[in-house]
Amino acid sequence: MGALREIPPRSGRTRAAVLLPAAAVAFVVLIGSGVPARAADGAAAPAAEVMRSGVPKGFLLYESKTTRKKFEKKIGRMSWKFSDRRSAPLLINPCGVEKRADKDRQAARTITGRSVMWDGDYAEQLIVYQDEMAASTAIKSLRSELRRCGKRNRDSFTFTTRPAHIGDEAFLVNVFQVASAMTGTVMRQGRSLAVYALPYYRKNWRESDYGGSQARIMARKLSASSLGR
Repeated sequence: MGALREIPPRSGRTRAAVLLPAAAVAFVVLIGSGVPARAADGAAAPAAEVMRSGVPKGFLLYESKTTRKKFEKKIGRMSWKFSDRRSAPLLINPCGVEKRADKDRQAARTITGRSVMWDGDYAEQLIVYQDEMAASTAIKSLRSELRRCGKRNRDSFTFTTRPAHIGDEAFLVNVFQVASAMTGTVMRQGRSLAVYALPYYRKNWRESDYGGSQARIMARKLSASSLGR
């Protein structure tokens, strides 16, 4: 059975850390429509617009063709899928639930790139909640799921985590199983959660190896928009 281990933060770091699901669970990706155009400077639509139409088009990092081409240059041709489905489970899904466990979502977008040459996904997800309290509750619920399912995971994954100083709160996550692995970052900025997942296992805790660089960029974008307030 899988074991959940928490690696203590280095000196001076006091944030709690717990995160990540079985990497064997495929990332849920469906595509929606009706996303409003955003301003040329990348600013998000007002809150009322977000409620009505979802995350502004082009807001996520992986929506950029330039970003996707960088991945493909590194690992070869990839198949990309997009979803604006608000009810999609979080990419971090330790109990393998098919329906979302959190509440008060106002908008969502999930992007997954899968290599056509080998088994590996690069995923980005943004969930916008009604307010900051709802987003904080979602993370607490995720921590509870990890405590409940982390040691009883049927796929025998080992989870290790470490806090990261990104946005309002964030975690780096390492997932290992004999035949599979994944690293990732979960970050909250205001009322939004952003998740980045990569198909690797790392022995170090360098932020950039866990999608931390992308999460940091997204935290800045969110803090300057209505999506992160």
